[in-house]
Amino acid sequence: MNSRFRCFCAALVISFASSTALADEKAVIFYAPKEYGSEALFNPLTSFSSYTVDSLQVKRSFSSDNYRDKLRIVRDNLRSPGNRIDEEGGTRRFINTEIFPVDLDNISDSSALLPNYGLHLFGGGMLYRKNAEWFQQHDVPWPYFTSGVLSMVTEFLAEGFEKPATDSTDEIADIYLFRPLGIWLYSSDKRARWIKEELDPVEWPHLTMYDAAENELLNVGMNYVVRPRWLATEDRRLFAYLGITNLFGLSHRMASGDELSWGLGVSTESINPNKVRASAGAFYDRNNSLLASLIVRGTEGLAVRANVYPGALFDERYELPFPLGLFIGVTDDGDPAFGLQFGLPVGLGATF
Repeated sequence: MNSRFRCFCAALVISFASSTALADEKAVIFYAPKEYGSEALFNPLTSFSSYTVDSLQVKRSFSSDNYRDKLRIVRDNLRSPGNRIDEEGGTRRFINTEIFPVDLDNISDSSALLPNYGLHLFGGGMLYRKNAEWFQQHDVPWPYFTSGVLSMVTEFLAEGFEKPATDSTDEIADIYLFRPLGIWLYSSDKRARWIKEELDPVEWPHLTMYDAAENELLNVGMNYVVRPRWLATEDRRLFAYLGITNLFGLSHRMASGDELSWGLGVSTESINPNKVRASAGAFYDRNNSLLASLIVRGTEGLAVRANVYPGALFDERYELPFPLGLFIGVTDDGDPAFGLQFGLPVGLGATF
C-alpha cells in the first residue's frame, strides 16, 4: 500500500511541476482589479487568510486551540498515508468517503465528497489561478509556481484547524489529490477560460475580524459563487453560493447593471455529527465584486450576518485613505456584533 501511494504522490508532484511551468505567460482570466467591493480587497494575502481560517466558522467542531499540536497531527498523517488509510478501514472505504461513492450500503459516509470537489478542487483551484494572475500582473517571478506553493501551504494550514473533528484521511485526500487536481484544472488557459465563460465563478469572502476581548476571529468564511449561463436570460440567471453555507436561487440584473441575488439552503452547524440548519441570503454585486450581503441563520452562531464592502457606503468622492468594510451581526442569543476592516486581511470587531 505504501509503495503504491508513493508512486501516486510522485505522479502528483510531476503533474504539479508541469502545471506550474516557471516561464509561461498565461492569459488573465479571473483577476480583474477593481476599486470597489470584495475585489478591492483581493490579493494573495487576503485570499490566503480567508481560505485558511474558513472552517473556524463551524465553532462547534473547529477551533484554533492547540493549533501547533494539530498541525503535527496533519504532518504525521501525511507522512504515512498508506497506514492511515488502512487504519480508517482500507482503500475501498477511503475511495467511498473521499473520492467516489462506491459503497452504496454506506452512502452516508460520502458526505466529504461535496467539499472535496466543490471547495478544495473547484474553489481552491480558482484561487490558485487568480493568485497566479495577480503575481503575473505584479511582476512576481515564477507567478504560477509561486501560487502553486502558496496554495499547498494554505491547504496544509487549513487542515490543522479541522483536527481532531475530521478523519486522518481527510488531509490525505485534500493535499495529495484534490488541491493538486485543482491546480492542474486551472493551469490550462483553455480549461480556465471555459470554466469562466460557462460558470462565471468568483469567491465572496466575509470580512474577517479579530475580537480582542475574546481572542478569536469573528465573521470568518470563504464562499464561491457560480452563475452558469445555462438557462440564463438577459436579466436573470441561476445563482449558487457554495461553501460551508450552501444557498441556491436567482440573480436579477438591475437597470444599473448591478445584480441582486438571493438564495435558500442550509448552513453547517457541526461536523461529526453532521448538523445543518435552514438558511437564506441576499447579495448585491457589481461586475462580480460583492458590495453587500445579508445571511440569516448562517454559520458561527450568527442569526444575522451583514457585510458591507468598500464602495457600497463611500465612493471615490470621499477619498478615503483605505478601503473601508463594515460587519454587523446578531448572535443566536441576541447579542450584537460589529466590526470594521481597513483594507487589511483582518479588521477589528467585537461581540457585545
